[in-house]
Amino acid sequence: MKSYICYILFYYVLSSRHQTSAFTSPLTSNVVDRRIARRDVAMMDISGGTSAAIDEADNTDEIALLLPGQTLRIQIGDVSSSRKAWKKRRRNSSPILIPCSILGMNREWMVRWNVLTLLHQIGEESPAADGAVAISAGKLGRAYKKRLGGDLQAHADALGYDSVESLLQALFDERVQAEYGVSTFVEPNHGNLMLMTGLTRRQARSFSSSAGMVQFRVAEENEKMIHTGLASVRLSSSIGRMPKFSQEVLGAALRVSPYDEAAEKYQQGDELNAFVYSYEVAGDNESPLLVLTADDPRGKGIALGGTGTFGSSTRVFKRRNTKGGNFQHDTYERELSYLSAGEGPISATVVAVSSHSNAVFVDCGVGRKRGKRYGGGTTKVLGMLRLEDIEGEMDFEAGDKIDVYIKAVSPQSGRYMVTQDSSIKNKKQKDLKMEKEADKRKDRLSSKFSLDMSSVIGNEYDGVVKAKSKSGDWCYVQPIVGEEEGFDLPVGVANILEGNESDTSYSSGDSVRVRVEGIDEKRGQLSLILLN
Repeated sequence: MKSYICYILFYYVLSSRHQTSAFTSPLTSNVVDRRIARRDVAMMDISGGTSAAIDEADNTDEIALLLPGQTLRIQIGDVSSSRKAWKKRRRNSSPILIPCSILGMNREWMVRWNVLTLLHQIGEESPAADGAVAISAGKLGRAYKKRLGGDLQAHADALGYDSVESLLQALFDERVQAEYGVSTFVEPNHGNLMLMTGLTRRQARSFSSSAGMVQFRVAEENEKMIHTGLASVRLSSSIGRMPKFSQEVLGAALRVSPYDEAAEKYQQGDELNAFVYSYEVAGDNESPLLVLTADDPRGKGIALGGTGTFGSSTRVFKRRNTKGGNFQHDTYERELSYLSAGEGPISATVVAVSSHSNAVFVDCGVGRKRGKRYGGGTTKVLGMLRLEDIEGEMDFEAGDKIDVYIKAVSPQSGRYMVTQDSSIKNKKQKDLKMEKEADKRKDRLSSKFSLDMSSVIGNEYDGVVKAKSKSGDWCYVQPIVGEEEGFDLPVGVANILEGNESDTSYSSGDSVRVRVEGIDEKRGQLSLILLN
């Protein structure tokens, strides 16, 4: 009798683990069902790259290391099964999790992110890179095969490259280097191709430690990867340098605003590209859950190495400046600390166009000194040209020559901004900042008060002093307009009429008589004259 009860309990526990939730993808159920019978014993040795539950038909399966910002193709599932994302689900503003299915991802970007993450996971500070975290192409290829079950040479052949080295150089060109801080170089002693990152070893490990391990398979179209419905989860009992993993059914959900969900923005069957938001090992009924979002989470200012399951964007992490003259420019025409706003025109070369940053990065021949902590010497600094500062059509490519003007310089943060607006020539940075603030005030003034100011210039009104300037001899006065006029006037800057200067001092609440002079272009406020 006891053995029968034990058998029933064992069967109940086993069957409960195989239950799928609303977030389990229905599109991959055929793949999941084929393996579910052996799921409890499917343990993959990360060092050997083999699994007892993978048969010969599964040799093309490969692990993708997913981090926030990666793009996947998804399909919306049963919207009626949505739930709130926050634990305190009574909050009306809680985001909504809508079940979805992962269809696949771009093969080239999967390989790029896998290589980038492996570099941060196993790269070491290398003398060949003068102390920067780096890894050789050979070691990277072996780790890729052992840890992820894929072959970089096979990817190179499928994507049209004759070697792994050619593939890596194409994956991490100047545009990607400017965006993610990872570049390639040839080790001078042995001629080996190496990859290095701008992050310190500690930052690199923090960035990559919580990457989700999701399984994909090469599609019939070589440029795409399709999802198998499974994820690799490290066993809690597995310790040491050779951990073991089990294959678990992966749930997926799209994280949306409650207002989007209420407006029925997403419907079952819709297909769209979505960004990875987070990965939770036990987020869906004790099974792994991948949460995606329609908006790039890296644009939300989430910092790397935070308290989340992932970390976050590579772009908000402060990068370390690598050492060594072999990989940095030794000479430059201008030093960053000597730059000043208004300089120009300066001939610049376009290095990269970043859609994430909404900016173009240009080389103006500017460099800065490196601290002794990072080996001394100099390093090149790229200028940032925002899209709103571009005159005419934005049709730039790497290598184009353009003329720019220095807009702002930040020596402490080691960067500078440029613009194509020639009107800032010979203007100081302080003046440019004041003009920008004045323009903002004028925009707010025109949006709040639709009155044509030219129609009231010269009119006199009673007013009340709101405040006395601490840095000048003017006051802030609120003009009092009669109801019969049918309009109001904002608080303005009131100067004393020339020739009427006296020892009279004004305090908040004093009644005065003012005349409207127009708009103070310097301050972006209503200009008044004190008559008494």
